[in-house]
Amino acid sequence: MTTKRDFLHKTRLYVLISSNIAAKPIKETVRLVIDGGADAIQLREKIVSDSDFISLAREVREITAKSGTLLIINDRVHVAREIDADGVHLGQQDMSVSEARDIIGHEKIIGVSTHSIIQAMQAQKDGADYIAIGPIYPTKTKEYEPSIGIDAIPKISGAVNIPIIAIGAITLENLNEVLKAGAPRVAICSAIICAQDILSTTKQFNNKLTTEES
Repeated sequence: MTTKRDFLHKTRLYVLISSNIAAKPIKETVRLVIDGGADAIQLREKIVSDSDFISLAREVREITAKSGTLLIINDRVHVAREIDADGVHLGQQDMSVSEARDIIGHEKIIGVSTHSIIQAMQAQKDGADYIAIGPIYPTKTKEYEPSIGIDAIPKISGAVNIPIIAIGAITLENLNEVLKAGAPRVAICSAIICAQDILSTTKQFNNKLTTEES
């Protein structure tokens, strides 16, 4: 039987969707990135109320459930449990992995943002199912986090044995560099959801990832 974690290992393209920067409405954006080949979606809403977020996330959940796309909720663990999302993603300042596990259960995926080898190893020790490493390049989405650089990818991936996802201002122009550094998975935000043609851009990312894999 294939589990959510099995699917996580096969994931290549992970797209972060946030209404405050997306060029199109959230549900339309979700459909477009799924049609373009995204394996996983993280719904990231920092400002809206829990009730509004639950309402939106439920609608997104219906879309991802039909397509078999992983749906990860950023930060709000109780929302993830409420809508039966596939998992939750935690930042360094959010609740601990163990606390989140108590809320959403052992079948769900928990990811953690990490910015160093020490944080990556700690996340693995704490029981995270995957880690996001970055920002690889300077990013406007998280200006308070200094970029860790391309050289961090092989160092961190060699220090842990759970899936890693490279994140942080990754574009079609620098994607090959990220892949050659050893990143098996990438998380994309602005380069896809701010694009004029979200579907075409997602397909271009997916094609590059698929070509590199083969």
